[in-house]
Order: sequence, then C-alpha cells, then structure tokens
Amino acid sequence: MSLIDHNNLEEFADPINYDLADPSDTGVAFYSALARETGGPVLELACGTGRVTIPISRSGFAVTGLDIVPGMLERARSKATGLPVRWVEGDARSFDLGEKFRLIFVTGNAFQAFVTNAEQSAVLRCVHAHLHSDGLFAFEIRNPLLPNAMIPPGFFLTLETRSEQQTRSSFINADGNQVRIATTQVYDHVEQVVHVTAYKRWTEGAEERTTSARTALRYTFPQELALLLNCHGFTVLRQYGDWNGEPLTAVSPSIISVCQKRPARFYPDASPTVEEALK
Repeated sequence: MSLIDHNNLEEFADPINYDLADPSDTGVAFYSALARETGGPVLELACGTGRVTIPISRSGFAVTGLDIVPGMLERARSKATGLPVRWVEGDARSFDLGEKFRLIFVTGNAFQAFVTNAEQSAVLRCVHAHLHSDGLFAFEIRNPLLPNAMIPPGFFLTLETRSEQQTRSSFINADGNQVRIATTQVYDHVEQVVHVTAYKRWTEGAEERTTSARTALRYTFPQELALLLNCHGFTVLRQYGDWNGEPLTAVSPSIISVCQKRPARFYPDASPTVEEALK
C-alpha cells in the first residue's frame, strides 16, 4: 500500500527552474571518479536534467540516463546537444534495458524517494539485473543519525515534525524574479518517512505568486541499509560520510555507499528471507 497520496514527482514539474534552484556540482567529482575506475558503460537512475550524467559523458564514457519524468529528460537532451548520451524514459523500479553496466549510480539523494520496502526492493532488483559482474553500484542518502543542529543548508530536517514554515534558500528564476523557498514537514516515525511541502514565493509585477510541491523521503539507518543491500545481493565495498571520503560517523551528513554485486540466489520477482540472504 502506498504511504502517500501523490506521485512524489511534483518538485520536478518545472525543469528549467529546477536547475536554477540547484546549480551545484555536488557528487559530480565522486561519480566521475567511479566512472574512471570502472570504465563504461555507465547508467544513472533518476538522472533528472543530467546534472551528473552530462559531465561524465563529456569525459568520454558511454552513458545512459534514465528518468521517469519526460520534462526532465527533455531539458537534459537540450543541455547535452552534441554529446552521445542515451536518454531513456523509464521507472527505476521496473526498467529492463537488456544490457549490463559497469557503473550504475543514483545521486541527488533520489534513493530516498522510494519510500516503501517494496519500492526499495524493486529498485535494487533492477540494479542487480543490470550490473556487470565486476561493476559497481553507488548511491547516497542523507544520514538520519545527524543531529538537527548540524544539518547543512539545503538538507531537509530529519526525524521531526515542523508545522511552521522554515526558510530554506532563494534563487533567481527564468523570468528574473527572486524566488524564496520555505518548507514544512511531518515525520512518520513508524514508516521512517518525512513528508515535506516546499513553498516557492516570488513577486511578479505587483502580484505575489506561490507554488507548492510535496515530497516524501524515506530515511534508512546504517545497519538497516547494510541488511537491505545484503538481502538483495550486494556487498558494500566502501562507505563514506561525505564527498571528501571521510569515514561514516553519527555526525556525517551523508551515507555514500559503493557496492559490488554477488551472484543472484533468488528469483527476480521476490526477495529472499533474511536466513537465505545471509547464507
């Protein structure tokens, strides 16, 4: 049963302003280094407008970017003119490209958008099926152990409900208006899901404009994550707490995992029992 009454894609309805709101190169160096380590072909899931896919392609690797939002892919194509990137509209929970990749990655904390156990399992089964036997699978999530007082700007606050709007950031949109971003959130302790509503406000002429978008984010704890990956046929080779390669601690902002797959010992449409996975 779904935990949310929306498709978890509202934040991606305006690709051009999505890019303007976050022009950072976070994760580009890290995943580019993994591409150099593994060689191609490379697959990015939930690639969005190609923020990381495109720089890796410019480095000379064969790259496929897969995303479920057509508008995000259209924006990515327009940014990648002249580059040999393959863009695929597809669902990370159910895609079948009929080939293997030496690097598969999910960035932008997008793995957290898969909020149920079934959704997480579906993604990991698809990754396992498409990963080369000596390839790497890498992704990052926000660290739920991080104390609220230490959370960096731009991260959603974790493990609490905040009904009053919290000012986040601002940016200049495609029309030249300054857009202010604020959020409210509700944390479901049982499901480990933060339900965020982001409000964007700007002045257009004499008129005040406001839009809102809902996002649900699953928070997975380190030992829970280790078991999840193990149960789906992955061995964690390396794990970091930030993009500089620092070890994972309780005060790390992220959990960045680099994994290798083990041979499948279970049917692709069903997860193993814990006892089977740990054999």
